Amino acid sequence: AARPERNSQEPLVFVETLPREKDSPVAETRELYLDFFLKNLDIRVGKQYVVWGVLEGVRITDEINPIDFRELILPDLLDYRIPLWTVKLNHYRGDTNYEFLWIPDIKFHKPAPRGSEWELLQDIRDQDDNILTKRPKSFALENSELGFKVNTNILDTELSLSYFYTWDDFPVIFRTARVDQTPSNPPILYPTYTRMHMYGATAVKQVGPAIVKTEAAYVTDKYFGLRNTIDRDGDGFTDSNGELQRDHIRLGLGLDFNIFGMDLSPGYTLWHIIGYDEGLIQPQNDSSFSLFGRKEFPQNSAIFQFLWIYLINLDESLVKPKLTFQVSDKLQVSGGLDLFYGKKGFLGNVGDGAVNNLIAAAQQRPQFIGNFRDNDRVYMEFKYSF
Repeated sequence: AARPERNSQEPLVFVETLPREKDSPVAETRELYLDFFLKNLDIRVGKQYVVWGVLEGVRITDEINPIDFRELILPDLLDYRIPLWTVKLNHYRGDTNYEFLWIPDIKFHKPAPRGSEWELLQDIRDQDDNILTKRPKSFALENSELGFKVNTNILDTELSLSYFYTWDDFPVIFRTARVDQTPSNPPILYPTYTRMHMYGATAVKQVGPAIVKTEAAYVTDKYFGLRNTIDRDGDGFTDSNGELQRDHIRLGLGLDFNIFGMDLSPGYTLWHIIGYDEGLIQPQNDSSFSLFGRKEFPQNSAIFQFLWIYLINLDESLVKPKLTFQVSDKLQVSGGLDLFYGKKGFLGNVGDGAVNNLIAAAQQRPQFIGNFRDNDRVYMEFKYSF
C-alpha cells in the first residue's frame, strides 16, 4: 500500500537506510560467472541474468529473475532485475538449442524501502515490526527452481517452448478474517510463498517490413485474493482463507517496424483467469498496451526515444520520453521525464502493520502506476566510458 505523502521533515529513506540496504561496503556484485565452452555444450555457472521471452519489458514467459522495486519499474531492464546464482546449460543440435536452468538461489521481488517515495508493495509485519512472511531457504535442493527451454527455427519462424518450476515472487496473503471485521477484531495473516508451474511458448516471424512477436504462458497453481465479504458457507469468516487457487493464461502480441525513420514497437498483453470466481478481487481479464519508439538524429549525434505503458483495466499510464546526446566518443549526456497518470488506490502502509488499511484495501482493486501520480520527475544522466 502506498502512503498518501512522505513526511517532508524526514530524511530521504534510501540515504538513511543505506547501511542496511547495501550488500557490501565496496560495491554490489551484479554478475559473476564462469563460462565453459565444449563442442556442442555451453555451461555458465554463477550470478547471472536469464532473459526468456521476446517482448521487451513484458513478463509473460520472462519470469526467471525477480524485480527490485526500489524505483518502481523506472530503471533499465537489466537494472531492475535481481541476479541469481544459477547453473545454465545450452546444448546445440543443428538449428535447435536446448537450455536447462538450475537455480538454488531463492530470492523474491524486493519492495522499495518503507517510507520512500516509491513505497507500494511491502512485507507484512506484526506489531513488533517482525516480518511475518516465512521465506524458503536458499541452496536447499528441495527449494530449487528448475527451467527447460527449446529454441528452434521452423518455416523461417523462431519458435520456443519452455517450462519453469518456480516460486511465486509475491507472497500469498492467507488470512483468517471475519466478514464483520472491526479495528478491534483484525484478521490473522499468514503470508506464504507458494510454487507455480509455467508452460510457455514464443514465436518471432518477419512479415513484409514488420517483425511479429508473440508470447503465451499457461500458469498453474497461482493464488488470487478473495474479497473479505465472501462467506458462502455462512461461518462468519472469509472463505478459503481469503485466497483461491486458479490456473491462468498470459498472452502477448508485439510488432517491430519502421515508419518515417522511426522504429516503433507496439505491444498488447492479456491475463485470463480460468474457472473465474466472481468473489475474486482481480478481474477475469486484465490487459495492457505499450508503445516504444526510437529515432536517431545523426546530424546532431542525438537519439530520441519514448516508452508509453497503459494499464487498460486500471486506466493508468506511465510515459517516459528521453533524449540522448553523444558529446564525444567517451561522454554521453541524457535528459528525460517520468510521467505518471491515474488514480490513487491504497492509501495506507500495510508494511507498517496498519491492518485496518488492509481490511479496506481488500474491498477494492489496487492501483499501481496511479499511486505515484504526484511523483513526476525530470532527470539527467552523464555517462563517461573509458
